[in-house]
Amino acid sequence: MKRIAIPIFILLMILSCTAKKSYYLKSQDFAGKKIIFSLHERSSYQKIDKYGEHSGNSKEPNLFEVLRESIEELSNETKINMVYSPSNVFPNDSIIPVIVNIKNIDWIFNGTKTKMNVNIEYQLPDKVIKIVGVHEYKIFIAGTKSSNLKKSLKDGHKQFLSAL
Repeated sequence: MKRIAIPIFILLMILSCTAKKSYYLKSQDFAGKKIIFSLHERSSYQKIDKYGEHSGNSKEPNLFEVLRESIEELSNETKINMVYSPSNVFPNDSIIPVIVNIKNIDWIFNGTKTKMNVNIEYQLPDKVIKIVGVHEYKIFIAGTKSSNLKKSLKDGHKQFLSAL
């Protein structure tokens, strides 16, 4: 009985799926606008807090670089004109200025599943939108802090754009 149960258990673990969120983004809603993201200076001091059983350690990510990469990738995927700016000085009215304030980053290890949550405040001139960017995956290979952070930030940006 054990000979059959173990392979079935392993097969179920491999084939089980995690729900994936999708957001409906229309690039024409942002036509003629340029969204410029800038990282709030306090965010650069955020470290990734790990919870649960895990092994190994990767270097701390450069938040400015990871934010820039996440914005560029999402811009290419959605065809929405988005860029990262290292300064908070925004040029004119044809843009949507956004200051990204990363409040905290949690990397949670739970058995074969791992989740990275990034609590983000998107500060617009007239309001603040609070989002939790999430990246969930199964542990079959190693993951780095930078790679998972980039995917969590992209999820947060998608939620933010959906909320605009």
